[in-house]
This record gives sequence, C-alpha cells and structure tokens, in this order.
Amino acid sequence: MVQYIIVGFLGCLSIISMCLFLFIKEGTKGIKAKPYKTKSGIVHTAERSRENHLV
Repeated sequence: MVQYIIVGFLGCLSIISMCLFLFIKEGTKGIKAKPYKTKSGIVHTAERSRENHLV
C-alpha cells in the first residue's frame, strides 16, 4: 500500500516538473529574455556581469 502512495507521489512530481520545464521560462545566468538598448544605442541581451569570465 505504501509503495503505491510513493509511486503516485513520484509520478505527480515528475509530471509537475515536466510541465514547469516546458511552460515556464527558466532564464539563464545573465541573459535577458528581451533585448535592451544602452545609452550609446547598442542592443544587448546579456547583463554586464556576464562579461566577467571566470577562466
């Protein structure tokens, strides 16, 4: 009986996670969904913090 509850819970959790992955915009580190224009007129999609590379 307990195994059916666990399997049902994990099934619901997996369906919810798939829906969230497909329908909700996650966003990535430093990338904007809409491009923005700077004062100089250049269009960017990445934030300035993304220019500082670790390597």
